[in-house]
This record gives sequence, C-alpha cells and structure tokens, in this order.
Amino acid sequence: MIVTNVILPIFFIIIIGALLRRLGKIDERVFSRTQLYVLTPALIFVAMTGNDTEISILLKVLFFVATLSVVLMVLAQGTGLLFKENRVTRNAISLASMFSNSGFYGIPVCMLAFGEKGVVYAAIFVAGSSTVQSTLGIFIASVGKKKPSEAIATVFKVPMLYAIIVSKLLLHFGKLPPEPLMKMINMLGHSAIPLGLLLLGMQLQKIIYERFAGSGKEIEQIIIKKKRKELLQGVSAAMIKIGGGFVVALLLARIFGFDSLIRKVLIVEAAMPTAVNAVVFATEFDCRPEIVTVGILASTIASIVTITVILNYLG
Repeated sequence: MIVTNVILPIFFIIIIGALLRRLGKIDERVFSRTQLYVLTPALIFVAMTGNDTEISILLKVLFFVATLSVVLMVLAQGTGLLFKENRVTRNAISLASMFSNSGFYGIPVCMLAFGEKGVVYAAIFVAGSSTVQSTLGIFIASVGKKKPSEAIATVFKVPMLYAIIVSKLLLHFGKLPPEPLMKMINMLGHSAIPLGLLLLGMQLQKIIYERFAGSGKEIEQIIIKKKRKELLQGVSAAMIKIGGGFVVALLLARIFGFDSLIRKVLIVEAAMPTAVNAVVFATEFDCRPEIVTVGILASTIASIVTITVILNYLG
C-alpha cells in the first residue's frame, strides 16, 4: 500500500526530526547548510549523470514550474480579493499557495514512489522551484522593499542549478569524475533523503514552537477566538497549494505534452505542501507570517491523505 510503503516511512522520519530538535536542543542551521550546499547538489548530480535527460526537457520543466507558480499566484490573489484584504495579506496568501516543498518532502516521495528516474525529474522541478522562489517569492514578500537586482542575484546562489549544469556538461563531454570520487558523491547524495526529512521535522517543530509556544493561549486565540480569519486564510492557501496545484498541474502537463513518468512526478511535486521557505520570506519582510505558518502546517498535515490519494490516482 502507498500509505505504508511511501507516506508512513517519510512521516516517521519527520517526527524523529521534530523530536530531535525539541529534546536534543539541536540547531538545525548546520543541517540546513549541509543539506543545501553539499547533500542535495550531490543527489542531483548523481541522478542527472545516471540519466541522459535532454536539455529541451530541462527547459520545458523549468517553464512548467514558472507557469504553475504564476497561475497559483493569480488564484491566491483572487482569494485575497474575495476576503477584501490589502496587498500585504494577499501576498501572504500567495506565498503559502505558490511554493512546493519539492526538495525535503517531494524528492523522497518521488524516489520511494517512482525510483531513481523519478528523482531526476523531481530534481529538475526543485531547481525550477528554487529559482522562482528566489525571484518571484522574494519580490512578493518584500512588496518593493528589496531591489530587483538583489532578488535576481539570489538565483546564482542556488547550488542545485550548478549541479544540473555541471552534471550535464560532464556527461555531454564524457568527462565524469573517476569511480572513487563518484562513489563518494553517490554516498553524499543518498544521505540527502533521510537528512532532508529530519530537517523538515526540525523546521516544522521550530515553526510551531516560535509561533505558538511563546504564549500559552496563542493557539486558542488562533483557532477559537481572535484570529479565525487568519486561520481561514491560511487553510484557504493550503487548499490552493494542494488542490489547485494538482488541478493546474494536470492541465499544464497536458498542454506541455508531458506523458508517462515525468507527468506523474510533476503532478506530485506540484501538489506537495507549502515550502518552509515561504515563512522565512514572510518573516524577513513582515508579510503576515502567521498566515503563511497556518498554510504550511495545514498543507503538511493534509498531505498525509492527499499525496496518498494522488499517487493512487496516478497509478
């Protein structure tokens, strides 16, 4: 069954990560930097060099991700207008609606569900998503507080892009590293899956603790009393992220002409819960982070059911 073979192993590791940070007092920043700058690029390098994916497919997937993000942003902005909210609140709903947790969560799901080939397409999706988050995400969150040139500069700080470019060049010219070095890269790459899930658990625990543990009545206020509107907005964003992402990806996959495995991977990645980076951007630029936090938590919890249903649907 998909629940026992894919979803439960992933959430067990996520829970261990949350407990590790809560009980072990571990600073997740070391894990995060190791994951971002070493393990994930290694995983992408191994996946890309093991499969000769055409450049046209790479560009097509990147354009697919950009189109998906823009459509979800339009849906989120329209939802904000229905709430009759100001621009900052609409942008907060957009942040929680647009960006998938395609790396720490999506790659393990695709690996367990579709195998090594699934990781290749998932890695391309991650690269595209990281690029969009680093540009459009920062622009939305900052509401004009950050220069466009600074937002564009962050694209070149995304290690996944370099892993894709270097792997394709080495594969094209037949100059892959010698076997001992490839074994080392392979070991690092396969370490990215469990560590990424542990890190996701740590990040979710941090979000819950920092948002809700500071005041003993904060959760009660959000759910019951003063902040029902924020709860509704966050849950709406989660619905757009998962439900909207799934439906829009289905349509776009047909328009773009994707079929077979790549179609399944892109649809699953599009329906992943909200990326944790969304609350980082929202907090940095004071863009209603409480709404984004609710969106992340709601979409992550809902994904236990929704990802199972989607994988069953895709076969």
